[in-house]
Amino acid sequence: MSVSPRMVYIDMKTRRAKFHLDALEVTVKDWIDSRPYTVTHYDDFEKAIHVVRIKDRVTPELLPMLVGDFVSCLRAALDQLAWALAHLPPLKLFTDAEQRRIQFPIAKVADDGYLKRLGLFPSTVAPELDRLQPYHKGNAFDGDLLWQLNELWNMDKHRAIPCNSNSFVLGFPGEGWKKYLRHFTDAVEVHFPIVEFYQSPMNLEPTVSVEPLFGEHMGQFGIPMGRLREINEFVANDVIPRFTRFFP
Repeated sequence: MSVSPRMVYIDMKTRRAKFHLDALEVTVKDWIDSRPYTVTHYDDFEKAIHVVRIKDRVTPELLPMLVGDFVSCLRAALDQLAWALAHLPPLKLFTDAEQRRIQFPIAKVADDGYLKRLGLFPSTVAPELDRLQPYHKGNAFDGDLLWQLNELWNMDKHRAIPCNSNSFVLGFPGEGWKKYLRHFTDAVEVHFPIVEFYQSPMNLEPTVSVEPLFGEHMGQFGIPMGRLREINEFVANDVIPRFTRFFP
Protein backbone atom coordinates (compact mmCIF):
# COMPACT_ATOMS: atom_id res chain seq x y z
CA MET A 1 0.00 0.00 0.00
CA SER A 2 1.33 3.44 -0.92
CA VAL A 3 2.10 5.89 1.85
CA SER A 4 1.31 9.59 1.63
CA PRO A 5 4.51 11.68 1.44
CA ARG A 6 3.36 13.43 4.62
CA MET A 7 3.30 10.10 6.45
CA VAL A 8 6.81 8.96 5.50
CA TYR A 9 8.64 10.43 8.51
CA ILE A 10 5.83 9.38 10.83
CA ASP A 11 6.11 5.81 9.58
CA MET A 12 9.91 5.92 10.02
CA LYS A 13 9.54 7.05 13.64
CA THR A 14 6.94 4.40 14.53
CA ARG A 15 9.06 1.65 12.98
CA ARG A 16 12.10 2.84 14.92
CA ALA A 17 10.07 2.93 18.12
CA LYS A 18 9.11 -0.70 17.57
CA PHE A 19 12.75 -1.58 16.93
CA HIS A 20 13.69 -0.18 20.36
CA LEU A 21 10.70 -1.89 22.01
CA ASP A 22 11.63 -5.26 20.50
CA ALA A 23 15.22 -4.81 21.71
CA LEU A 24 13.92 -3.91 25.17
CA GLU A 25 11.77 -7.04 25.36
CA VAL A 26 14.76 -9.24 24.51
CA THR A 27 16.94 -7.44 27.07
CA VAL A 28 14.28 -7.73 29.79
CA LYS A 29 13.85 -11.47 29.11
CA ASP A 30 17.60 -12.10 29.26
CA TRP A 31 17.83 -10.10 32.49
CA ILE A 32 14.94 -11.98 34.13
CA ASP A 33 16.37 -15.33 33.00
CA SER A 34 19.63 -14.44 34.79
CA ARG A 35 17.80 -14.49 38.19
CA PRO A 36 18.51 -10.83 39.03
CA TYR A 37 18.15 -11.22 42.79
CA THR A 38 19.77 -12.90 45.78
CA VAL A 39 18.08 -14.93 48.52
CA THR A 40 19.65 -14.88 52.00
CA HIS A 41 18.61 -16.77 55.15
CA TYR A 42 19.61 -15.91 58.72
CA ASP A 43 18.30 -16.14 62.27
CA ASP A 44 17.78 -13.03 64.38
CA PHE A 45 17.63 -14.52 67.87
CA GLU A 46 17.07 -11.16 69.58
CA LYS A 47 13.86 -10.71 67.63
CA ALA A 48 13.11 -14.45 67.59
CA ILE A 49 12.68 -14.55 63.82
CA HIS A 50 14.10 -16.45 60.88
CA VAL A 51 14.62 -13.96 58.06
CA VAL A 52 14.42 -14.73 54.36
CA ARG A 53 15.73 -11.67 52.50
CA ILE A 54 15.22 -11.26 48.74
CA LYS A 55 17.31 -8.43 47.29
CA ASP A 56 17.31 -7.31 43.68
CA ARG A 57 20.48 -6.65 41.75
CA VAL A 58 21.04 -3.32 40.03
CA THR A 59 19.00 -3.05 36.85
CA PRO A 60 21.28 -2.94 33.79
CA GLU A 61 21.49 0.56 32.36
CA LEU A 62 20.49 -0.67 28.90
CA LEU A 63 16.90 -1.24 30.06
CA PRO A 64 15.99 2.36 30.92
CA MET A 65 18.04 3.66 27.99
CA LEU A 66 16.00 1.53 25.59
CA VAL A 67 12.78 2.73 27.22
CA GLY A 68 13.90 6.32 26.67
CA ASP A 69 14.71 5.60 23.02
CA PHE A 70 11.34 3.91 22.53
CA VAL A 71 9.19 6.66 24.06
CA SER A 72 11.18 9.42 22.34
CA CYS A 73 10.63 7.89 18.89
CA LEU A 74 6.96 7.14 19.49
CA ARG A 75 6.22 10.59 20.94
CA ALA A 76 8.13 12.18 18.04
CA ALA A 77 5.94 10.25 15.59
CA LEU A 78 2.90 11.92 17.15
CA ASP A 79 4.51 15.36 16.91
CA GLN A 80 5.46 14.71 13.28
CA LEU A 81 1.80 13.85 12.73
CA ALA A 82 0.67 17.02 14.49
CA TRP A 83 2.97 19.18 12.35
CA ALA A 84 1.60 17.65 9.15
CA LEU A 85 -2.00 18.07 10.33
CA ALA A 86 -1.53 21.69 11.38
CA HIS A 87 -0.08 22.52 7.96
CA LEU A 88 -2.81 20.86 5.92
CA PRO A 89 -4.23 24.18 4.69
CA PRO A 90 -1.47 25.07 2.20
CA LEU A 91 -1.86 28.83 2.55
CA LYS A 92 -2.20 29.01 6.33
CA LEU A 93 0.50 31.10 7.99
CA PHE A 94 1.72 30.71 11.58
CA THR A 95 3.68 33.12 13.70
CA ASP A 96 6.99 31.90 15.10
CA ALA A 97 5.38 31.49 18.53
CA GLU A 98 2.56 29.41 17.04
CA GLN A 99 5.01 27.22 15.15
CA ARG A 100 6.79 26.43 18.42
CA ARG A 101 3.50 25.42 20.06
CA ILE A 102 2.57 22.88 17.39
CA GLN A 103 2.67 19.43 18.97
CA PHE A 104 0.35 16.49 19.42
CA PRO A 105 -1.73 17.60 22.41
CA ILE A 106 -2.00 15.25 25.40
CA ALA A 107 -4.00 17.04 28.09
CA LYS A 108 -5.21 15.93 31.51
CA VAL A 109 -7.30 19.12 31.79
CA ALA A 110 -9.02 21.18 29.10
CA ASP A 111 -7.43 24.47 30.16
CA ASP A 112 -6.73 27.57 28.08
CA GLY A 113 -3.30 26.33 27.06
CA TYR A 114 -4.77 23.13 25.65
CA LEU A 115 -7.54 24.97 23.82
CA LYS A 116 -5.01 27.34 22.24
CA ARG A 117 -2.92 24.40 21.01
CA LEU A 118 -6.03 22.71 19.67
CA GLY A 119 -6.89 25.92 17.81
CA LEU A 120 -3.73 25.55 15.71
CA PHE A 121 -5.34 22.65 13.83
CA PRO A 122 -7.96 22.71 11.09
CA SER A 123 -11.57 22.56 12.31
CA THR A 124 -11.93 19.11 10.72
CA VAL A 125 -8.94 17.74 12.66
CA ALA A 126 -9.38 19.32 16.09
CA PRO A 127 -12.43 17.23 17.16
CA GLU A 128 -10.58 14.00 16.33
CA LEU A 129 -7.61 15.13 18.44
CA ASP A 130 -9.92 16.11 21.28
CA ARG A 131 -11.60 12.69 21.37
CA LEU A 132 -8.24 11.13 22.29
CA GLN A 133 -7.51 13.36 25.28
CA PRO A 134 -6.93 11.89 28.76
CA TYR A 135 -8.98 14.65 30.40
CA HIS A 136 -12.17 12.87 29.26
CA LYS A 137 -11.38 10.21 31.90
CA GLY A 138 -11.53 12.71 34.76
CA ASN A 139 -9.48 11.66 37.78
CA ALA A 140 -8.54 8.43 35.99
CA PHE A 141 -6.46 10.36 33.42
CA ASP A 142 -3.27 8.74 34.72
CA GLY A 143 -4.43 5.36 33.42
CA ASP A 144 -4.63 6.68 29.88
CA LEU A 145 -2.14 5.21 27.40
CA LEU A 146 -1.27 8.55 25.79
CA TRP A 147 -0.81 10.23 29.17
CA GLN A 148 1.54 7.44 30.27
CA LEU A 149 3.58 7.79 27.08
CA ASN A 150 3.81 11.54 27.59
CA GLU A 151 4.80 11.14 31.25
CA LEU A 152 7.65 8.77 30.36
CA TRP A 153 8.77 11.13 27.57
CA ASN A 154 8.86 14.19 29.85
CA MET A 155 10.62 12.19 32.53
CA ASP A 156 13.30 11.01 30.14
CA LYS A 157 13.84 14.55 28.77
CA HIS A 158 13.89 16.53 31.99
CA ARG A 159 14.10 14.54 35.20
CA ALA A 160 15.40 11.00 35.13
CA ILE A 161 16.12 7.95 33.02
CA PRO A 162 12.81 6.10 33.36
CA CYS A 163 13.30 3.03 35.52
CA ASN A 164 11.14 2.99 38.66
CA SER A 165 12.02 -0.25 40.43
CA ASN A 166 11.64 -4.00 40.21
CA SER A 167 8.42 -5.73 41.18
CA PHE A 168 8.76 -9.01 43.12
CA VAL A 169 6.10 -11.70 43.14
CA LEU A 170 6.92 -14.22 45.89
CA GLY A 171 5.63 -17.60 46.90
CA PHE A 172 6.32 -19.90 49.87
CA PRO A 173 4.93 -23.31 50.81
CA GLY A 174 1.99 -23.19 53.16
CA GLU A 175 -0.46 -20.48 54.12
CA GLY A 176 -0.17 -17.32 56.15
CA TRP A 177 3.38 -16.28 55.28
CA LYS A 178 2.27 -12.95 53.78
CA LYS A 179 1.57 -11.55 57.25
CA TYR A 180 5.33 -11.78 57.91
CA LEU A 181 6.26 -9.83 54.75
CA ARG A 182 8.29 -6.61 55.13
CA HIS A 183 9.20 -4.15 52.35
CA PHE A 184 12.47 -2.17 52.14
CA THR A 185 13.95 0.20 49.56
CA ASP A 186 15.90 -2.44 47.66
CA ALA A 187 14.66 -5.71 49.14
CA VAL A 188 11.80 -7.59 50.74
CA GLU A 189 12.04 -9.78 53.83
CA VAL A 190 9.82 -12.43 55.34
CA HIS A 191 10.16 -12.64 59.15
CA PHE A 192 9.12 -16.15 60.18
CA PRO A 193 8.82 -16.67 63.96
CA ILE A 194 11.69 -18.93 65.02
CA VAL A 195 9.50 -21.03 67.31
CA GLU A 196 7.05 -21.70 64.54
CA PHE A 197 9.84 -22.33 62.06
CA TYR A 198 11.76 -24.86 64.16
CA GLN A 199 8.70 -26.65 65.52
CA SER A 200 7.40 -27.26 62.01
CA PRO A 201 10.37 -27.22 59.66
CA MET A 202 9.42 -26.28 56.11
CA ASN A 203 11.13 -25.51 52.85
CA LEU A 204 11.66 -21.76 52.95
CA GLU A 205 13.16 -21.36 49.51
CA PRO A 206 10.84 -18.85 47.83
CA THR A 207 9.63 -18.91 44.29
CA VAL A 208 10.46 -15.50 42.86
CA SER A 209 9.40 -13.71 39.70
CA VAL A 210 10.57 -10.21 38.96
CA GLU A 211 9.57 -7.54 36.47
CA PRO A 212 10.97 -4.03 35.96
CA LEU A 213 8.64 -1.08 36.40
CA PHE A 214 9.28 1.96 34.23
CA GLY A 215 8.88 5.46 35.65
CA GLU A 216 10.82 7.72 38.00
CA HIS A 217 12.99 5.76 40.44
CA MET A 218 11.08 5.11 43.68
CA GLY A 219 8.25 7.33 42.45
CA GLN A 220 4.53 6.61 42.47
CA PHE A 221 4.31 6.14 38.69
CA GLY A 222 5.49 2.80 37.34
CA ILE A 223 4.27 0.70 34.43
CA PRO A 224 5.30 -2.83 33.42
CA MET A 225 6.72 -4.12 30.17
CA GLY A 226 3.36 -5.28 28.83
CA ARG A 227 1.96 -1.78 29.17
CA LEU A 228 4.66 -0.41 26.87
CA ARG A 229 3.52 -2.85 24.21
CA GLU A 230 -0.08 -1.65 24.69
CA ILE A 231 1.04 1.97 24.30
CA ASN A 232 2.93 1.16 21.11
CA GLU A 233 0.05 -0.77 19.56
CA PHE A 234 -2.44 1.96 20.47
CA VAL A 235 -0.37 4.73 18.89
CA ALA A 236 0.72 2.80 15.81
CA ASN A 237 -2.51 0.90 15.08
CA ASP A 238 -5.23 3.21 16.41
CA VAL A 239 -4.14 6.82 16.93
CA ILE A 240 -2.09 7.46 13.79
CA PRO A 241 -4.42 5.61 11.37
CA ARG A 242 -7.30 7.85 12.51
CA PHE A 243 -5.67 10.75 10.72
CA THR A 244 -4.45 9.19 7.46
CA ARG A 245 -7.74 10.14 5.76
CA PHE A 246 -6.77 13.80 6.06
CA PHE A 247 -3.75 13.35 3.77
CA PRO A 248 -3.98 13.04 -0.02
